[in-house]
Amino acid sequence: MPSLKQTEGTAVTTLSTSVAAVAAPGNARPLDALAEVFVHLGDLANVNTNQILIVSGRLDPSLLEQSVQRAVAQIPLLRTRPAGSALHEHDSSSARWVEHREYLNDCDFGDPGFRHLLMDFSSARRLNWRDRPPLQLLLVTAGSGHNSCVYLSSHHGVADARSDCLLLRSIIDHYACLTGVPGAFVLTGILPFSPLTEIRPQWYRPLERSLRWARALGSVAVDLLRHDVGLRVGLHGQRWEGRAKDPAIGRLDFFQSLLPQDLERRLCAGARDNGVTVNTLLCAALARLMESSNGANNGVGQRRALRITCAVSLRRLIDHSYDRSFRNYLVPSNIRLRVGQATPALVRSVHEAIDAARSERQIGTALGRLESLLPLLRPRLLRGLSRRLLNRCQGTNACYSNPGRIEEDFSSFGSPQHTTQSYVGFGCLVPPYDFILYTPTVNGRMQLDLVYRRAAFSDIRQEFATPFLSVLRQLLDELEAPCAKLPSL
Repeated sequence: MPSLKQTEGTAVTTLSTSVAAVAAPGNARPLDALAEVFVHLGDLANVNTNQILIVSGRLDPSLLEQSVQRAVAQIPLLRTRPAGSALHEHDSSSARWVEHREYLNDCDFGDPGFRHLLMDFSSARRLNWRDRPPLQLLLVTAGSGHNSCVYLSSHHGVADARSDCLLLRSIIDHYACLTGVPGAFVLTGILPFSPLTEIRPQWYRPLERSLRWARALGSVAVDLLRHDVGLRVGLHGQRWEGRAKDPAIGRLDFFQSLLPQDLERRLCAGARDNGVTVNTLLCAALARLMESSNGANNGVGQRRALRITCAVSLRRLIDHSYDRSFRNYLVPSNIRLRVGQATPALVRSVHEAIDAARSERQIGTALGRLESLLPLLRPRLLRGLSRRLLNRCQGTNACYSNPGRIEEDFSSFGSPQHTTQSYVGFGCLVPPYDFILYTPTVNGRMQLDLVYRRAAFSDIRQEFATPFLSVLRQLLDELEAPCAKLPSL
């Protein structure tokens, strides 16, 4: 597994890897469920991931193209194509990675026209990994030359948020070196890829796999009988493109903001004082918002449970040595919460549910659910059944993902001439979800970010962001009250 070694007295850092982590030339590698599911979902929805950075000044398109080429050369997985259930090396030396566009106004996330330009580009340029490289980059430069936007997309089958951040940082480092920034350096070596069959071979022993599938199919059967609730929005019917009444159902938008600093301080203190994580409190606030949208305060929906899909990363749960590797490690895991709980009980329920979702048993069940879906996704004739199964088994339109503290420095694009003005990163939004909430900490500040379906929200700030912050403040008020005490485990 990778280890970092700094070469003393030089400006180059070496990334060494074990032989097993690198595919031998021409050899096929297994395609596990975390990747293959998104290969097939890419036929039904947009599975592009998104890393977007607005920086001051005008970036050079040709130097950016060279930077991407050099970064891709260090990532074997980006030079593969899936065929069946295997990955094969593919020559991408002639690929053109960067597309350049001019925008009349400044690049600004507060400008709906600018956001729509980015999202419409993603929708029109979907990364079908079978037929093209699983990566693209759009450079948008403001007509005034005041700023530039770098929009990096990868296929979700190859990358999670951590992988995308490693790739973006590598591109920045290469760009800084190519432009002659004093003291600039890049990591040499590779960012390796290993399939789950190599990372956890014991998971693929016949008995272990059979038990995982049994638990997975049992959980699917139970989900088919449940009628949980998500966030109530002004959108009904199918979310799948080609099946929905609204022809624009696949059009997406995003929202980026900084969490108020006073609220961030209270949030961290509240988590510490109550023996839970910040992630728990944010997820509990989302549950409260979902309750409110369904009229729970008036006794409506008390017999149902709330359901939220959370993204659980295997990267560090498996082993910290996989931290600097490049692949998708995310497993979707559903948590269910009883409606109408008092705040201390709700927080404890969320804490226990997230803790259970990170257990090896529940991770195995979630992986088994993905594996059991593949026989329905592979034949095109069964795609309709797979859509219906996803709708029922995921059972919610609400998804929460907390990438945590982004370790990479995104304060600039490698030099003081290109300081960062805004950053946002988010994954793909596939049905049945209407939104994914993200709360990363970037360059020392916590953000409140969303990707959402345009048809589901007419004003995301008024309909989600502002109410969420209000609910979060109220939840912290209740936890800070003298009489508040979390139930014991």
